Amino acid sequence: MEYKPWMDYIRPEDMPNDDLKTIAESAGIRSALALIFLTPGLTVTIPRNAFTEVKKRYIISQYDGRKYTINRLALECGFSQRYIYKIIENHLQNKSTIPKE
Repeated sequence: MEYKPWMDYIRPEDMPNDDLKTIAESAGIRSALALIFLTPGLTVTIPRNAFTEVKKRYIISQYDGRKYTINRLALECGFSQRYIYKIIENHLQNKSTIPKE
């Protein structure tokens, strides 16, 4: 998208719908304009838990066996301590069922 000088006058309330207004207010006008000009006609769905699998990989890579780490990971990732334990438990179970060569 080529940014034009007239675009400096665009405000969030100038957006063509409430979804783009929300994006303009939270991510900036340029982000909303990029969506408008680069993806016209597309319907975009934003999942609530878009990065759950990434967070799980992060938790597995960071876990060092300490309760302190469980607490830190729960706060960082927005999960409960119990859910962190469950992620680690599932990982360890899956790891032990993989046949060794």
